[in-house]
Amino acid sequence: MTEVEDSSNILPRREVVYCGACGMPPEYCEYGPDFETHCDPWLAKHHPDLHEQLASTRSVKAGETKKKEDKPVKVRPSEPWTVEERLTAFYEKYVPEKIDSIPSLLEKYAGKEDKLFQALVKKYGPEPEDPYYASDDDDDSDDDGESEDDEGMNAGEEAGDGKKKKNRRGVAAKKKGGDPGAIRVVIKKEAQKKRRNLTIVSGMETVPNLKLKDASKALSKKFAGSSSVKENKGVKEIILQGDHMYDVAEMIVDKFGVPESCVFLDMDGEVVPFR
Repeated sequence: MTEVEDSSNILPRREVVYCGACGMPPEYCEYGPDFETHCDPWLAKHHPDLHEQLASTRSVKAGETKKKEDKPVKVRPSEPWTVEERLTAFYEKYVPEKIDSIPSLLEKYAGKEDKLFQALVKKYGPEPEDPYYASDDDDDSDDDGESEDDEGMNAGEEAGDGKKKKNRRGVAAKKKGGDPGAIRVVIKKEAQKKRRNLTIVSGMETVPNLKLKDASKALSKKFAGSSSVKENKGVKEIILQGDHMYDVAEMIVDKFGVPESCVFLDMDGEVVPFR
């Protein structure tokens, strides 16, 4: 006796649509070379509902892909690199085969780490930047503190008011000439955890014809340490790793041409002339 097949286990019959241009199911047409020129127009003409459904699905997928490809948000570390981490980052960049020698180097140069990094930078190249000191707005703002909006406003004022135009030219000319009275650079040392120190320079934006980024790079190269530009309570500062307060003051006078009378040292809250 033949058993009667249970109709509840039989899947419903499904009608499959095949593309009249490439012969594939429309879900796969987009991977073919003729999708935009042949397959998509054919589906829109013969099966408009399915065409609209698939177009919506593709839009969602495209949006998800774009979201995944967005630049990841950078999370700033809570602390600067230790000396060992600085040295490891340096060796990973230039001489990864010598990473095993780091413990012996740290022991040999204990208390003389700055000299070690100066020698390494001179031999191999610039030290990798510590992400703790990385500037958030290096690409979004100008070093002189004047934004594009400010420039547009200035242009509008000059076009609309002859008096303001004259005044701005006068100020610009005065700044270009290097009025010593407008320059005030203050350098201080700030102690960090684990016997680390920072040298912080403020007021470099008052130096004519000098960009803060250029000054920061020059200091980093000179003293073989990470250097970056940051804004602290509305004041732009150059933050340099290490205790270089006096040497930085000398460099600012000699390299950047700042008058000695305009350079000051912050000695535990008391600001005194450099010389």
